[in-house]
Amino acid sequence: MDDRRVAFEAIFADHHTAVLRYVERRVDDREQARELTMDCFEIAWRRFEPSAPFRRPWLLQTARNLVGDFYRKRDRERDGIRDLVDATPQSDTTFDNVELQLALRRMPGREREVLELFYWDGLSAAEIAEVVGCRTSAAWKRLSRARESLRALLDEPNEPPSGQAVPAHRATTPRTGGGAMAYVVE
Repeated sequence: MDDRRVAFEAIFADHHTAVLRYVERRVDDREQARELTMDCFEIAWRRFEPSAPFRRPWLLQTARNLVGDFYRKRDRERDGIRDLVDATPQSDTTFDNVELQLALRRMPGREREVLELFYWDGLSAAEIAEVVGCRTSAAWKRLSRARESLRALLDEPNEPPSGQAVPAHRATTPRTGGGAMAYVVE
């Protein structure tokens, strides 16, 4: 077996799961996520040089570009699909906390992305900067702003729609904060 292939297989083994998880959180079809992940590694294989192996941020940036291309193509082919996707609730098994899921869905995509890259993908600010195409200081600033936005969304009062009763445990439990953040604390 040639050395180039062995070196690439090691990179594939080290990073395949992380790239797949990254894509699965962004694509609503699991099979499509697998295809995009393999497309990412196909591109990596074509550009691979054992003397300068790829790191995870390069792979995630490539995956990010592929996901973007996938959505742009899909939107062109099916007019109005964006409205349908936005109106359809999607399940996200990555997060256990419903309030956190809802808050993240309400965040702008750029803010949500840096939070996911930092907390779920485990990237440093320098690696995030590489993925999103900015300086490290800008990545830190984006991460800080995203955290503030998430805190604000989680602190918003989460009142039931008018006419619905408040569950007994919510009506009697003393709360330290308001909104969804109280559920995270409880």
